[in-house]
Amino acid sequence: MDTFVDQKLVGRRSEQAVQAVNQTLQDFEKRFSAYDLSSEIAQINQNAGLSYVQVSKETFALLKLAKDYCTISEGLFDITIGPLTDLWNITGENPRVPDEKEIQKALELVDYRDLLLDEENCQVMLHRQGQKLNLGGMAKGAAGSQALEIARSFGVHSGYLSVGGNIFTLGKKEDGSAYRFGIRNPRGAASDYIGIVELTDTTMATSGDYERFFEKNGIRYHHILDPKTGYPGEGDLISVSVICEDGGMADFLSTALFLAGREKAMAYANADSFDFVLIDQEKNVYLSEGIKPFFTPNLEAVDYHFINILD
Repeated sequence: MDTFVDQKLVGRRSEQAVQAVNQTLQDFEKRFSAYDLSSEIAQINQNAGLSYVQVSKETFALLKLAKDYCTISEGLFDITIGPLTDLWNITGENPRVPDEKEIQKALELVDYRDLLLDEENCQVMLHRQGQKLNLGGMAKGAAGSQALEIARSFGVHSGYLSVGGNIFTLGKKEDGSAYRFGIRNPRGAASDYIGIVELTDTTMATSGDYERFFEKNGIRYHHILDPKTGYPGEGDLISVSVICEDGGMADFLSTALFLAGREKAMAYANADSFDFVLIDQEKNVYLSEGIKPFFTPNLEAVDYHFINILD
């Protein structure tokens, strides 16, 4: 997953829980990483257009859920985006801006409907040669939720886990207060924040154009690629934080809403299953209704406008 992990777990067997969480995350990466040639995902990619691949029940279940997310987003979230991520290589050592012909060729291979799932035999196949799965849009969220369940099995009753900016909380602090985490200022230093969110037994995933990017000729190219265009998303949002109980869903939604843009994202401001904090290009900050009581804006964040927070 190419990221840092931070955790604090409180319970009678917390030290054992930490070790188990680390092992769970390592096992998850070995199974789902597109860059580990021995992983089940890599095996599916290598056999694209050739044959079905036998996978574990856990892998099949996650891929089935991921395809459902692709369908819900109408392809705005697409786990067959692998050819495009390889082409841009934004998270690698040598990112580059591909030419239009390269992008169009890669785009032809991106179509989540080509992920074939044989549930009876627990087998998976990509329909065409050259297609590749990349679960980066939900892997950290799914892995963190799984790890937190492992922590619970060791009697952990309080704590948090941070996997590359995805936050997972369990219970409250020992003093009875909620865990509090800052939402980063997307145009500031790593320690700058635009507000604090209180989290209890929930997950927060953030997607933004500031996390991983490179610049060329004065243009910022970030890692959230739009499967419709083949280019980094060019919408009006620069940061989206989604809060909900399930980590994989939070991860997926933060990506999908980032690409969908402010107007479409705000249509979910009263959703029952998740909440969000949006920041747009003009540094306007928007909250869904459910998160307002648990959000404290940083009024010292220069140039930020808290549109519907202080009503």
